[in-house]
Amino acid sequence: MKPPKPQPRAQRDQPSAPGQQPHGSGQPAAQQPSATWSQPAQDQPQGSAPPSQESASPRPADVTTPGAQPVPEPISPLPQRDVDPRRPSFVSFALPVSTTETLPGLEIDAVVGVVVGIATRPRDMAHNPEMGYVNTAARQDAIGAMVQQAQEAGAHAIIGVRFDGGKISETVTELTAYGTAVTLRG
Repeated sequence: MKPPKPQPRAQRDQPSAPGQQPHGSGQPAAQQPSATWSQPAQDQPQGSAPPSQESASPRPADVTTPGAQPVPEPISPLPQRDVDPRRPSFVSFALPVSTTETLPGLEIDAVVGVVVGIATRPRDMAHNPEMGYVNTAARQDAIGAMVQQAQEAGAHAIIGVRFDGGKISETVTELTAYGTAVTLRG
């Protein structure tokens, strides 16, 4: 038997027709390397041909093998332009919350006491377009916890709201909302 005539690599590794395996490698069809990414042979129903070359596309770099963990892209240490970040939305609370010492049109009857709400977040969040959303959500969470404490104390409103924050540990930061819980006349 005559040995096969050597062919250029481009011709050797390409199928001669859609649906055929590359020829000239001397390996059985199941072991031949594929120039395109497609489902493994065991996932195909018996008797069906593999996808044609026109429908198969080269495997993109960010596609992982089934069962493997995707590798996240590194976050640039350089400032990034905010590109279509999620927009924070207004959150309404069960009772009036104000940074002022009075509430227009309402009369304060009694001071219930200081109320506090705390939200914690991981410190390892690098700058990205979502930071405005994340920071606003943290403040809203802290206010929500403060409102809950005021309701449990029997308050009708919270005045003089302020924020504070700081590092709890090397990995966690806190944001605190605090204010004065009051009851209203009427």
